[in-house]
Amino acid sequence: MYYLFSSAPMFILLVILFIVVFARISGLNKRLRILEKKSVLEKEIAKPISAPVFSTGQTPLVPVPPLSDSGADNKFISWAKEDWLLKLGGLLLLIGLGWFATYAFMNNWIGPAGRITLGIIAGVIVLALGTWRIKKYINQGGVFLVIGSAGILLTVFAAREYYGMFTPLFALIIMFLSTAYISLISVKYNAFTTSLSGLVLSFAAPLLTNGSQNEVGLFSYLFVVTLGAIWIVAIKNNWGSLIFASLIGVSLYSLSTGSNSLIWFAYGFAAVFFLASIINIIKSKENDIKAFLWTAILNGAFLLGWIMSFVSENWQSSIIALWMLIFAVGAFMAFSVTKIKNVFFVYAGVALAMLIVATTIELEGSALIVAYTVESFLVPVLIYFATRDVRASMIGSILAIGPTILSLDNLGRYYRGQMVVSEHLFVVLLVIIALISLGLLFKKIKEAGVNYKFNLDNFFLIIGSIYAYILLWAVLHVAITEEVIATALSLIVFIIIALIKYFYGISKGSKTLRNYGGALIVFVILRLLFIDIWQMEMGARIFVFVLIGILLMSTAFFSRQIKSSSLTNTNN
Repeated sequence: MYYLFSSAPMFILLVILFIVVFARISGLNKRLRILEKKSVLEKEIAKPISAPVFSTGQTPLVPVPPLSDSGADNKFISWAKEDWLLKLGGLLLLIGLGWFATYAFMNNWIGPAGRITLGIIAGVIVLALGTWRIKKYINQGGVFLVIGSAGILLTVFAAREYYGMFTPLFALIIMFLSTAYISLISVKYNAFTTSLSGLVLSFAAPLLTNGSQNEVGLFSYLFVVTLGAIWIVAIKNNWGSLIFASLIGVSLYSLSTGSNSLIWFAYGFAAVFFLASIINIIKSKENDIKAFLWTAILNGAFLLGWIMSFVSENWQSSIIALWMLIFAVGAFMAFSVTKIKNVFFVYAGVALAMLIVATTIELEGSALIVAYTVESFLVPVLIYFATRDVRASMIGSILAIGPTILSLDNLGRYYRGQMVVSEHLFVVLLVIIALISLGLLFKKIKEAGVNYKFNLDNFFLIIGSIYAYILLWAVLHVAITEEVIATALSLIVFIIIALIKYFYGISKGSKTLRNYGGALIVFVILRLLFIDIWQMEMGARIFVFVLIGILLMSTAFFSRQIKSSSLTNTNN
C-alpha cells in the first residue's frame, strides 16, 4: 500500500477512479427516485377526486406537476448534490488512510506482511459495509462494494509486484472471489451498475497478476468469468449488456494473446455466447434485445478473427461454412419463436458475412464472381420469402452491386479477346440474368399489391438491360471482324429494341417503358451522328441511314393503330 499511496500519479488516479465509480453508480439512485415519484403520482391520479360539481357538470382536473429533468448539462451538479456528504466523506477518508499508510510505512511501523494483511482486511471491512448499506440504499452500498473489491485487488497486486508474496494463481483466486461476491450481492439487490463494475474488475484481475503469461490458465479463467456473467443474465434477463461486456473483454485479450493451441477455447467462447444470446432472445421476446443482437455481430467477428489467424488455410472455408450454418439455424429458430425481424436480419447478416468470407477463401477469378452473383440473387429472394418484408429484401439486393462491378473486368477481357464463347461471356451473362431476375421479382411483388417506396424493379431492369446492350455490342464486335459492319448491325438492333419498348409502353400506358424506349432511340441517333458517321465508308453510311430512316418512318403507321386501339379500349 505504501507504494500505491506514495506515488503522486497513482494517488491522483485512485481519486479519479473513486469519482468515476461514484458517478456511474450514483445514477441508479436518481433513476429509482424518479420511478418512485412517478409511481406516487400515478396512485394520486388514480384516487377518486371529491370536488364540487359546477354548473357545467364537469369536475376540475387535478394538475399533475411534471417530473423534473435537469438534462445533460446538469448531470454532474445533480450527482454532486445527491448524497454529497457520503461522497465528500469517502474521499477524505480515502486520502486520510492513504497518508496514514504512507506515514506508517515510512517509519517501518508495519512490515510487508502486515501491510498486505492490513490492506486485505480494510477491503473486506468495506465490502461488509457495502453489504450492510445496500439492503436499504442501493447506491451507497454499491459504492462501498466496488471500493472494497478494488482495494483488495490493488493490495494483492502490490503483494505480487513488490513483495512476491502470492503465486499468480492464488492472487487471481483472491481477486476473483472478491469480484464474484460483488456480482452475487448485486443480483440479490438488483444493482446492475454494481454487477457491471464487478465484471470489469474480474476482467482486469489477470492484468494485475501477470496471469496473461499462462495463456491456457488465462482463457480458462476468462471462461469461468463468462459463465458467471451468463448465469447472472439468466436470472436478470434485462441485464444482457453483461454478456456483451464479457465478449468485449474476451476479444480484447484475444488481440494481445492467442495461438493455434487456443482455437478450441475460441470455439467454446463462440458457442457459449451464441447459445446465451439465442436463449435470452427467445426468453425476452418483446423486451429490449439490442445487447444480444450486438453480441451476435461481435461474436461473428470474434470467430472470423480467430479462424483467419490460427486455422490452416486448408480448413478455413470448411469451418467458416459450418459456423455459417449454425448462425443461419439460430436466425431461423429465434425468428420463428419471437417473430422479431431484427433477430432474423442480424443473424442472417452474420451468416452471410461468413459465407462471403468462405467464398473468398475458396474461390478466385471468374469462379468467385459466379459464386458472388448467385449469392447476391439468393439473399434478397430468401429474405422476402422468409419474412415477407419487401424493404429488407431490397436492402439485401444491394449485394448485387458487388458482382456487377467485379464483372466489368470480365467484360473488358471478353471484348479484347478473340473467342465468341468463353468463361468471361458466361460470367457477364450470369450477372445480367441476376439483375433482370431481381427486377422481375420486385415487379411481381408490386403487381401483387405490395407498395414500396423505391422503384427497384425498374432500376434493376434498366441496369440489366443496359449491361445486356453492352454485352451484345461486345459479342457482335468479337464475332464480326469488320468493325464497321459490327457497329452498324449493333445500332440497327438497338433501334429495333428501342422502338418495340417505346410503342409497347404506349400500348400499356407505361410512362417508364415509353421514356426508356425514347431515350434509347435518342442515344442511337446521337451516337450515329457524332461518332459512327465519321468512321463509316460512304456505302455503309447510306445503308445504315436509309435502314434506320425507314424503321423510324414506319412507326407512323404503328403509332396510329396503337393510339386508336387504346382509344377504343378506353371507350369500351
